[in-house]
Amino acid sequence: MTPAPRISPWLGWLKWIRPTAVVTAMILFIANAIREGPGPASLLNEWLLVALLVAAAWTFPLRVAIGIAVLTSVLQAVVEWQAAIGISRLPGQLVRLIVAACLVASLCRLRHKLSQAERLSRIDSLTGLPNRQALIDAMEAELSRAKRFGRPFSLALLDCDGFKGINDRSGHLAGDAVLRRIGDSLQRNTRPFDCAGRWGGDEFLVVLSEVNHLDAEVLAERLRAAIRHDVEREYPMLAFSLGVVTFADANLGWQDCLQRVDGAMYSAKRAGRDETRFDVVE
Repeated sequence: MTPAPRISPWLGWLKWIRPTAVVTAMILFIANAIREGPGPASLLNEWLLVALLVAAAWTFPLRVAIGIAVLTSVLQAVVEWQAAIGISRLPGQLVRLIVAACLVASLCRLRHKLSQAERLSRIDSLTGLPNRQALIDAMEAELSRAKRFGRPFSLALLDCDGFKGINDRSGHLAGDAVLRRIGDSLQRNTRPFDCAGRWGGDEFLVVLSEVNHLDAEVLAERLRAAIRHDVEREYPMLAFSLGVVTFADANLGWQDCLQRVDGAMYSAKRAGRDETRFDVVE
């Protein structure tokens, strides 16, 4: 079996760039305030503080971001108190602290909701699997990796033979239950770094990362057997046609890849129920 794709070591540091930049800017802001000495904050510094708090809310978890807001506001108040103006401005300093904490909390909640919305936009609501757009992104990522490193990848398109009969006899709710069962089986029987999702209707696509044609044959047949075992007790009338194509040519688009694997799947359906057809694009 092909091992998981390796990620360049420097890519792991990219996620630390923004937090490091925000923390560094915050430290420089505080150091500059201390260097300037006691005195009321200038308008420019006030707006700079707001910008840094926004960046912190968009970068760190809620508790960390609020902690940064409180700490910065307290330090700024201490500088003002040293100028013997802290007592007179105490109400304003408290208001500034409350506003900073509320601003950061609101932005953190907004970021969380946007992150959830983005995640849900890439998930099929019925099966919980990646949806069409997520699968397209996975195919484009594999094509990009193949172009850079010359590594092949494979696609497996699975279609449920007999699914229409379940809808006709038992209704669409029964059909939905079948699709959820297939989705659960796909999640359990695919590798963590592959992308298995619902392409549409009763068709499921699996993007097999860095898998050549020999490994693709083994993985695909194992996957089809596992899915059939999971559903045959309750739905013995179901079978699965599977088209599997390995791509060693990176000068393609995802539409070309899908067209080839779609053709392999329909070739399997024409051959009869519960068949698999393999192909290689050199």
